[in-house]
Amino acid sequence: MMGSDTYLSTAELRELTGCAHRRRQQAWLTAQGWPHAVAETGHIRVLREYWHARMTGAKSTAPTVHAGTKHNFSAIAA
Repeated sequence: MMGSDTYLSTAELRELTGCAHRRRQQAWLTAQGWPHAVAETGHIRVLREYWHARMTGAKSTAPTVHAGTKHNFSAIAA
């Protein structure tokens, strides 16, 4: 997989979580309160910007993208 300026690489996720397997990485991220998404391919996505802010103590806002949220368009009155 090619590197990304947007998301942590597979190696960076392994270093962050201390785990090589995706399920264990995801469990670690969830337990530690790290926002993340899982792509349809199964790859875990952690924003590099959030990682940098959290690791350096810089003030940041949590990502506003909610990958697991689905829109309920039927709730909109026609």
